[in-house]
Amino acid sequence: MIRTIVWMMVCGLAAALSPPLWAAPVADRDMLSAIKSMESPAEDMFDAIAGKDMQQLNRLFDALAASMATLNRSRTDLSDEQERNIAMLNSWFDIVALEMQEMDDFPALASAINQFTAQMIISMPAEHAYEKNVAWMDYLGRELLLLNQYPSDSSNRTALQRARKRDLQANWLEISAMMNTTPQGAQLVAKADPVIHGLMAESSAVKMMVLARSELEWVDQIEHYFHMD
Repeated sequence: MIRTIVWMMVCGLAAALSPPLWAAPVADRDMLSAIKSMESPAEDMFDAIAGKDMQQLNRLFDALAASMATLNRSRTDLSDEQERNIAMLNSWFDIVALEMQEMDDFPALASAINQFTAQMIISMPAEHAYEKNVAWMDYLGRELLLLNQYPSDSSNRTALQRARKRDLQANWLEISAMMNTTPQGAQLVAKADPVIHGLMAESSAVKMMVLARSELEWVDQIEHYFHMD
């Protein structure tokens, strides 16, 4: 549990410094394809951890490792910023690999995977800013779930959760403003809004977990609205 808390603190510093409210130029398609191919296995590893399905967890990790190898082979003509981002992605992958090898702390493994997904979002070329904003909401939902599923009494955890809530609120303001421009989007915003505001106001770990899972379900629908699925 100590290692889990340490990872949470490291994660907070790493991800909090990189809010995804940016518009990135269209970049190398091979790089985008390789990063996109990691989304499903990385996120599915959370379900495998929850179910303690070791066979599935190992299969998903192997798929993730194959995509990382493809990404590293496609690292040509990258900017300095892209090189730094991919280097950080490799660093987080190494941490995931280490946790998979030791397999003695599922909370630490889950946290490491989530930070890996955060770095994926930061590294991913995107034509539209909302693509990263929506993906970041997905990351934040998992982060809030983990912070409350494995809570600690650390003041750092409290500060981290407060920062994550502010980040979620800022992203939701951006996304909901775009969605409110269409009747379909406005209906979706009206349904998801109470969940987001509930996360902002709630302090109970049990209720936060319920709301975080609900937020992740709404993010799936938002991704469908933006044709991201």
